[in-house]
Amino acid sequence: MFHFFRKIRRDLLDNNQIFKYLKYAIGEIFLVVLGILIALYINNWNNKRIGAENTKLLFKEVSDELVLNIDNIDRVLKYYLEKDPIYFKVLNKKVEPEDYRENDNLFTLLMEWERTTLVDDDFKALLAGKENLTEQQDSIFSELKDLYGKRKVIVDRNNQLMVDAHMNYRDKLVNEQPWYSSFTIVWSINDENFDEVTRYALTNPYYLNQMGEIRHIEGGHYHGMLFFRTKALNLYKRISEMLNIKKDTSLVKDIADFEHVRGVYGRGEVKREISGVNELKYKVFRNDSIIRGFDIHPYSKSYFIGFRQDSKDKDENWMFRTVYGGNGQVIGLIGIQNMREVDGKREILKKIE
Repeated sequence: MFHFFRKIRRDLLDNNQIFKYLKYAIGEIFLVVLGILIALYINNWNNKRIGAENTKLLFKEVSDELVLNIDNIDRVLKYYLEKDPIYFKVLNKKVEPEDYRENDNLFTLLMEWERTTLVDDDFKALLAGKENLTEQQDSIFSELKDLYGKRKVIVDRNNQLMVDAHMNYRDKLVNEQPWYSSFTIVWSINDENFDEVTRYALTNPYYLNQMGEIRHIEGGHYHGMLFFRTKALNLYKRISEMLNIKKDTSLVKDIADFEHVRGVYGRGEVKREISGVNELKYKVFRNDSIIRGFDIHPYSKSYFIGFRQDSKDKDENWMFRTVYGGNGQVIGLIGIQNMREVDGKREILKKIE
């Protein structure tokens, strides 16, 4: 082809057709430039395509990381849910010496803990490698920055406060209680230390104060985890929809499976209603006027999370446990971490409709 172009140029020059030669030369330059521009366009388009695919891959890895963090939080939440009724029993002085012999957890709940270990390596990779985000991707990315740049920091800080509180308590036992060494040999209450341990648990004037304070610190950890989990789950669902990936049904619950919690709860002038079609809402009423509302996120058949975040970035979240009657129907709700006692029993929001 180049030989063909050279022949044309030579013929034009040989025939002394300078004007036509100049026109031809300009045309040839135009074609070369056009070819270069087309090549650059194709190269840029290909680079953008590769960058877009790489960004999608990074979002997929972030999605997997969100699931890993949710699983980590669920492990710790499970531990707190197991401790919740024990705290109620001890703090409301519903224990006898023999209860400690039958259930070591009544005493060891201040000496043991579960810590969260949230990871953000894949988010950092997205932060460094993202390219040409779409409007949808940019919105998700902004939420991810809040989750990892702010919410993870809060969980990590409260996690350390919780660990420090437990360690300080154990240090106090080491320095003040002679029976502690015999307890640690088997990490349980036995005949040798039974009298000393139960006397300490039932009569020490500071024991319940220490328990109340540690439970309060754990509460900060617990609420921070609930907020992180809710935001992380919402982001997981958005990324799955964006990438057209099937959602994990063990995390994303089918609302149709939670018909049993719908209804009106409470007594007196303040009532709570759980309702909704495609999503569940929790509304608090006083004399038929709505005080505030929450989004409901099903956690399991027996537990659900309430979540609210207003425009001022203030948040409120909690977890309820459903109470079932003899017929298997829901008869009420118990707020996790609510230690209040009513008529000698744990406070229940009774179902009235």
